[in-house]
Amino acid sequence: MNRDIFARSIGLLGEDNFNKLQDKVIAVFGLGGVGGTALEALARTGFQHFVIIDFDKVDASNLNRQILYTSKDIGRDKVEAAKERLLAINPEVDVKIFKGKAQEFDFNQKLDFVVDAIDDVEGKLYILQKCKENNIQTIMSLGMANRFNPEQVRVMKLNQTSNDPLAKKIRYLVKHNNIDIKDVMVVISEELPQKNQEKLYSTMMVPSSAGLTIAKYILNRIIISNE
Repeated sequence: MNRDIFARSIGLLGEDNFNKLQDKVIAVFGLGGVGGTALEALARTGFQHFVIIDFDKVDASNLNRQILYTSKDIGRDKVEAAKERLLAINPEVDVKIFKGKAQEFDFNQKLDFVVDAIDDVEGKLYILQKCKENNIQTIMSLGMANRFNPEQVRVMKLNQTSNDPLAKKIRYLVKHNNIDIKDVMVVISEELPQKNQEKLYSTMMVPSSAGLTIAKYILNRIIISNE
């Protein structure tokens, strides 16, 4: 590993804490505005092993907020473009890709932390159930669209959420599947949606704030718990 890349991370975290990151495997489901920023922040901090999952291709409409892609990536599979991006940052990073839906992913592998940054409600429930079954730490992103203020993004337990229709739906499904909502960690915007149309709009600030918040949460959990 070229430690010069991570000299500033090591200086801030300390050698022992930085070393705790080196063998951890982080899975990121959904490589959009939230998941993409979380992934890049974790890679730039010093995490070395990733599994990235997405079924989609890069669209021109992604470029206003999704940090992993540029105009040259339009039409490419997101997983391929994201892997190329991480290798451009750190050529020694280990990135496994899976192009498909969450429900098609095999959780029977080493995963130390899972980021759920997908939009599909059934997929989110599946990820949560599999993480509970396999004792994998996870954090779920809730609704970030139609909001402007990055300062209102928070990490909390699912039972503490409000002002988010997606959170309400997830709470119902989680309870219905006999999972304690107090055991589900989420990142949420406490800002009321600025538009009520079914169409979802967003700029970079709020989704990226959620991604950075997720990265910080994972870093803290791994350093503090030494999982």
